[in-house]
Amino acid sequence: MVLRLLPERRCDAIVMKWSSRRLQSGSASVLLIAVIPTSKATTRELLRGRLRELVSDSHAGTRLPGERELAAEWGVARMTLRAAIDSLVTEGLLERRHGSGTFVAFRPVLRMLGLTSFSQDMRSRGLIPSSRVLEFRSIEADTALAERLQIPGGSRVFSFSRLRLGSGEPMAIENVRIPESYAPRLTAADLEGSLYEVLASRYKIVANAASVLIEPTLADERSRALLEIDEDQACLRLRMVDADRTGRIVMLASCLYRGDKYQLRADVTGSAAGFGRGQVSP
Repeated sequence: MVLRLLPERRCDAIVMKWSSRRLQSGSASVLLIAVIPTSKATTRELLRGRLRELVSDSHAGTRLPGERELAAEWGVARMTLRAAIDSLVTEGLLERRHGSGTFVAFRPVLRMLGLTSFSQDMRSRGLIPSSRVLEFRSIEADTALAERLQIPGGSRVFSFSRLRLGSGEPMAIENVRIPESYAPRLTAADLEGSLYEVLASRYKIVANAASVLIEPTLADERSRALLEIDEDQACLRLRMVDADRTGRIVMLASCLYRGDKYQLRADVTGSAAGFGRGQVSP
């Protein structure tokens, strides 16, 4: 076999092709190897792919190696690497912090509109859920609260608020009220994890239905400080009424989620009312 090599050059791609020229019977075909340098655009695309792999293998908040270090390790120009990083910053996968470097960004948690707990949401995104109890007390239900919880007036109710975090990053503030008689031994220490799990395992209370009201809002000064957000950062407020399989109201919750960290999703099936029966939907 006759092998022809072009002069060695730095390249990103090698194209091999059998020539159509045939030698006499008994001889091998000539294999031509063409070494083709890749364009800058292709190099940036390859770099974006490597950066995406680096992001997928890292936890949110992880600091990337410096541009000089990465450029030397990957054998590319620093400006080319910077352009690839800029594109991932634009996509929201990376974020630059002035004076600190480039970090893997926290991507918004996609929450299905259903009875999933905050802890489940965090774990599904590879984040570590945790809570900080801001307040825990027992109150007497006034007429309005008693009606909402469908309990006698004057009944004792646990009222507590928690700051919910994902891998140490503030994500939401929860305010919950639950009749004391449903969970008589509940303590602040129980609220460091999933309340749903505590209620199910200890008190055999399983919420399987909920009424949810969602509204955009701006956080007050105290909430902004807890969530570490600016005054113009939009938030989502979810007001939930949870019921068990018998229809008993087991808790009321008002949750304030960071709008830059949370997305909501609902899967809807079935047809609109009147569709197919000559009616026009709004």
